[in-house]
Amino acid sequence: MARSSIYNILSLCYTYPDERVGSWIVKGEWIEELRHALSLLTEEDYENFLLPFKDFLSGERGEVLLDLAREYTRLFINAFPHVVAPPYGSVYMEKSGQLFGQTTTEILQFYHQNGFTLKEDLKDLPDHIAHELEFLAILTSKEAEASGTARVRFEEIQIEFFSRFILPWIYSFCQRILSESRSPFYGSLAQLTREFINLEKNYLGIPEEQNSKKMIEAEIQGG
Repeated sequence: MARSSIYNILSLCYTYPDERVGSWIVKGEWIEELRHALSLLTEEDYENFLLPFKDFLSGERGEVLLDLAREYTRLFINAFPHVVAPPYGSVYMEKSGQLFGQTTTEILQFYHQNGFTLKEDLKDLPDHIAHELEFLAILTSKEAEASGTARVRFEEIQIEFFSRFILPWIYSFCQRILSESRSPFYGSLAQLTREFINLEKNYLGIPEEQNSKKMIEAEIQGG
């Protein structure tokens, strides 16, 4: 459940900070939830990743919300001359760098095959980082509640999804944010995401050789 909690928090943080999501972020209760969940998974100290969130959210509410919206838009939606860090796996995994390519279709099929239905009013593509993380939050929650062969099956689904649709691009995505972000919030979010992915890679037993190969392929395709 600690893993599910972290995936849920990351998913929301990568969602556009409209009134609902922005208010949740500014309220800041998720930071303590994140701290607690991480403490259950590792003995490593994550305070250096969490303190920037707290400092950022200590500002005036209106300014914080405005800054979140502006930087989210610049990083993930539109910036001149190009989007800084597209939050879609297909951009990094397709040789042409196109949206809604074969990768997007494969992810959508994977969701459906494993009982994950996207909302009908969804305004974003299924390979958006927020949706992928939400899917993993659901899988890890189901794993925690299951036992026997059902639990093993949920672990297998996680390993396949993580290996096919997360590892090939997540490090490149985080690096773009770290290199270009003007906000301590999104910079810290990228650092935390990268560290948590490393934890998950070890937890799921992803071979280092496989991980390195996928990272190299993503760098070549994503430029």
